[in-house]
Amino acid sequence: MTDDLTFDPDGDGRTLEDLLPDLRHVQLYLIRMAFPEPVASPIDHLRPHLRDHALWLRDQERTGTLFLSGPNRCDEEWDGSGTAIIRAGSLDHAREIAATEPFHRKGVRVNTVHGWQLSEGALRLSVNLFDNRFDLS
Repeated sequence: MTDDLTFDPDGDGRTLEDLLPDLRHVQLYLIRMAFPEPVASPIDHLRPHLRDHALWLRDQERTGTLFLSGPNRCDEEWDGSGTAIIRAGSLDHAREIAATEPFHRKGVRVNTVHGWQLSEGALRLSVNLFDNRFDLS
């Protein structure tokens, strides 16, 4: 039996104990935004408040609160839900921020907040200044 902290399957000499400090452990908060009950046409339910929601997202981005956000969508399948990952000082603070989101405030969707730590991954950003284009993948 091997010790999980010292097991080195890649043979690079680094154990799990060596690798753990490299994880980022950036504390963020995930806001899951969903309808309380399924609806036939999500966009029809959201449309009356969509401008307010977009302005809320813009404001959260401008203040540096919003990390990433978007619909929970796969191809054409979409139940009207979305996710926002935000920066906040605590879980309670994140809940306060989530409570200000217009769809939630007006009872259209329900927001639930969960702690989430960014530990690893790869972010690629390409900026073409002449063409005024960017690509994020």
